[in-house]
Formats: sequence, C-alpha cells, structure tokens
Amino acid sequence: MAEPRWTYMFRILRRNPDQLRMDRVAKYMAEFAGLLGLENEPVFRGIKKASTGLKAAIPPSRRSQAWLSLQKAKTDPSSKPAKHARALEELLSEDQIKGAQLLDSSEKVVQLFTGVRVADAFAEATVRESGTVDGMVVGLVGADDTMHLHVRDAARRDLRLLVKEEAMARDLLSHFRSGILRFTVMGSWQRTPSGWIPETSKCLVQSYEVLDESSLRQVFSDALSGSDVGWASLDDPLERWRDIRGVQ
Repeated sequence: MAEPRWTYMFRILRRNPDQLRMDRVAKYMAEFAGLLGLENEPVFRGIKKASTGLKAAIPPSRRSQAWLSLQKAKTDPSSKPAKHARALEELLSEDQIKGAQLLDSSEKVVQLFTGVRVADAFAEATVRESGTVDGMVVGLVGADDTMHLHVRDAARRDLRLLVKEEAMARDLLSHFRSGILRFTVMGSWQRTPSGWIPETSKCLVQSYEVLDESSLRQVFSDALSGSDVGWASLDDPLERWRDIRGVQ
C-alpha cells in the first residue's frame, strides 16, 4: 500500500478555500505548523476542498515527535503547542467560523477546535454555588499558592479547576489519567448549551472522591455473595418470585 502523501490535515469547517483571504490562510498555516512543531519539519501538501483542508506532511523520522506535540496541546495548556491551538481557535472566532477538525492520514479526527463562542445569553448566565464535577485528571499546572487542575469530563470537555492545598495537589497527581474522580467545587458556574459547567479557573476544589468503576456484573456478584441476601437463601427463588407475582 502506498504511503499517504500527507500526515495531518487541519480542516476548517463550512468554509470553502475561495471564501478565505490568502493572508488568513497563511495565518492558519503558520499556527498549524506551530501546533505540529516547526522542529518536526512539516511541509505543505496542498489544500483539499473538504470545507478547507490544509494538508501537512511530516518526515517519518519526526512523526512520533509531532504526535507528542499534539498531545501536549491537549494536556499542557502552558506548552507551545497549546498556545498555537488557542491561536487557531482565535482565528476561527475572528472569521466567524464555528469550528475545525484535525485529522490524521486515515481521516480520523484527532482534535476538535471551537471557533465562534456560545451565545452571549449563555456567557452571561453564571451563578456562584457549590456543586460536583465527574472527570479524569489530565493535568496540573502551577507552582504558586493556586494551582490549575485540568479535568476531562464524560462529554470530553476540558475543565479547569483551582487547587490551593499542596497535599491535595500531590494526591490528585497520583490519579493522573488513572480513573474517574468526583470533585466537590465552590465558585462560579456558567450555563452552556450542554448544561452548567464550572467557569474556567473560577471554581475551587474543596474535596474529591474516587468513583467505583466496578462493572455491573461485579456489582451483582458482590451483592449476591453477601450473607444477608434473602433471595440467595431460598432453595427455589424463581418459584418464590412466581408465587409473589401470581404467575403460574
């Protein structure tokens, strides 16, 4: 099988190439190259009219490093790749484009980018209260009194919470990408089209607990293994059930 001519494609959604000024395309290309890592020697492989797909090829010897650069963009907001990812989203927003996708050579989506922000009505709807957030720890940034905890929830949204206790921060690092936690937080919550979420860096983690991720089969097995389970003590529980239900 022939090797693909391109490695990654930044696909600007619902905007054809002839609807973008050349200087804007150049800016997207520059930030896209920065996201992949200039040290990884990305080269331009053309534009695909799939909305607007900017194609880039990475030399085989640098592809693993380019992949690591993309992972940094997702997990480390202070990294250079993350700054280029944010710059791409700012360009999308300036051009009133709702979003973009980063695809690999098999055209699978690697990363999503958001352009036009949610409606002002949602942006202005905030409340201050305590609540819970379920998600996985994907990053912890900061060395001062306030640290930024990055959590990815079930909807794959990246939330940023605040942590002030060093002991708690160390404990949270031990759960890095190792399970789902439930955080109790206090601060400002923002209403979005998909529900209420903690406003970025405005909710303080007060406590957390590790959620039990046992399978449903395991839960039932544990329940039935208990010594005080009435059904398990019956010789014929199915017959007893029929009697209760009046089933012949």
